[in-house]
Amino acid sequence: MSRTWILTAIGRDRPGIVAQVTKVLYALGGNLEDSAMTRLRGEFAIMLVFSAPGRVTVQRLDGAFRPIASRLGLAVHLKPLTAAARRSASRPRVYLVSVYGADRPGIVYRVAELLAHSRVNITDLSTHRTTGRRPLYHLLLEGELPNRLDPTRLARRLKALGRRLGVTVSLRAAEATIL
Repeated sequence: MSRTWILTAIGRDRPGIVAQVTKVLYALGGNLEDSAMTRLRGEFAIMLVFSAPGRVTVQRLDGAFRPIASRLGLAVHLKPLTAAARRSASRPRVYLVSVYGADRPGIVYRVAELLAHSRVNITDLSTHRTTGRRPLYHLLLEGELPNRLDPTRLARRLKALGRRLGVTVSLRAAEATIL
């Protein structure tokens, strides 16, 4: 019987972080299931879900990660996932929202607020701000639309918000992808 865990690790970016973290998982008989990793302003962040044999406890995981956390300067957090969190929810109505335009405070907040009021669950979000005299901002997010929500109506509301913020906003269905 295996258990499922979530791990987060954050530290100064440097070569080898991914190799060292996944080496520990491999040595414990773990299997990486889902992950997201990125660098922001020189800091590297990992968030991953993995399964491990039932004999692997939080104490054993902590002991295995302590040396690399110390050596690489990582803050590591481990948490077992509950049965409900392990279940994979169906995602029949996944949509992508893209926002692009001149940078200004409140873009993420205002878009997220509109989506929250529409009961859209944001499942992934990334942003990028260019540098220079006139910085530009790009927000890309993925969300699950409730069955009762009309995507055309949501697209109109997002476009209206975009006009008020001075940015371009688009909504489109996410296409199924194969890794």
